Amino acid sequence: MTRQDFKFAANFPTLTDQQIDAAYEIVSVMFSGVLKCWATLREPIRTQKRELCMNLILAWYLLDADPTSAVGVLGNGGMALTSKSIGGTSLSFADMDAQEGIKQLNSNVFGQKALMMIQSAPERFSIYA
Repeated sequence: MTRQDFKFAANFPTLTDQQIDAAYEIVSVMFSGVLKCWATLREPIRTQKRELCMNLILAWYLLDADPTSAVGVLGNGGMALTSKSIGGTSLSFADMDAQEGIKQLNSNVFGQKALMMIQSAPERFSIYA
């Protein structure tokens, strides 16, 4: 994957194509099942959901691996995201319940969005349109 293909490249302005692609290869192995989700949906929605979810997982991984490389988002260095305080405003987040293999996605906002997508995939509920 290159910067041009990475939907959240603007949040990682200093990363090169090679760094992005190397991280994408890692998350593609870690979360290979994502590329099989939404199989019951028609094109182009199926591909769009898969690509969005993989982009969110890539951003999750990059933010956890190097929080200082990110702009416009807060990273916790892999710690679960439970609360944030910005300019006197405090926010608290409830961990999304998840099975062990994907629970780690709770560590930042990108991962939480990917987790929401994975957990709502029709295959998880045998819901077919």
